[in-house]
Amino acid sequence: MKHTVLPLLFILIAALCIVPAAADEAPGYISVTTSPTGGQVYIDHKYVMDAPGTAEVRPGSHLVSIQSSEYFTWSDEVFVRSGETTKVDAVMHFYKGPGSIGITSSMPEVDVYIDDMYYASVKSGTVTIPNLSPVEHDVRVVKAGYHDFTTTVQVLSDKIVGVYSDQTKDDRQAGIRVHSEPAGAVVFLDDDYVGITQSGKEWLQISGVYPGSHTLSLAKDGYVISTITKEYKAGDVADVRVTLQPVPVETVTVPTESPTGTAAVPTATVPPAPTKTPVPVAGLFLLGAAGLLLSRR
Repeated sequence: MKHTVLPLLFILIAALCIVPAAADEAPGYISVTTSPTGGQVYIDHKYVMDAPGTAEVRPGSHLVSIQSSEYFTWSDEVFVRSGETTKVDAVMHFYKGPGSIGITSSMPEVDVYIDDMYYASVKSGTVTIPNLSPVEHDVRVVKAGYHDFTTTVQVLSDKIVGVYSDQTKDDRQAGIRVHSEPAGAVVFLDDDYVGITQSGKEWLQISGVYPGSHTLSLAKDGYVISTITKEYKAGDVADVRVTLQPVPVETVTVPTESPTGTAAVPTATVPPAPTKTPVPVAGLFLLGAAGLLLSRR
């Protein structure tokens, strides 16, 4: 009986040591090629590599921009799935004879996007967006709580093309205005990229938010990611102010020699108690079985 109980006991103990771990969502990838070859690749306004190349990103929507000294900036928003590679083939246009778009809004405090890239905020009056390639461009004017104004503009070389935006109130959806201190934080709404917070008194405007619970995430290099989840009601405009906290810097205490010549003993830092992993119900059953076998020896 002794030879039968001990191996079985070891098997029961080994089974308790097997604790399943929750796997994090696998990253995705963006593979970028350009024609002609070359250019600096930015993802969500951050430089990541030179083209051609492949970058690892978290699943979701990302803004890809390619810049070159001899070509107009190319940009597009792509969606990346976990464990998959999204291919981006960018055709660059030679930088020659740029034009401009003049945006005049019917109301103050709007954000202007050209080809889904943020360009400027308009407090009032007209703002001019210069150095645009002489091709068609998508223009979007955003104000929280209002329907977006969208249009397509054919930019002419060395000329300013005027656009007047007139927006109407959106009573079926919500709006969000975001401000961070410091500015320059990348903002995600439910893991979708929506823009970057601006300096001064400018707000990042988010429109067309469906009523219900949504999560805002703000990320900036050197700061802890800030996450806010709250309910938004139809027709309302919510102001969200966030003060980002710097990432804590670890300090190291160097032992010093005491006046008597004896090395001072640094104060020991007690490590945090290990997190106890709850024993599954099946594990408790196995322990009981092991005890019963031992009691019969």
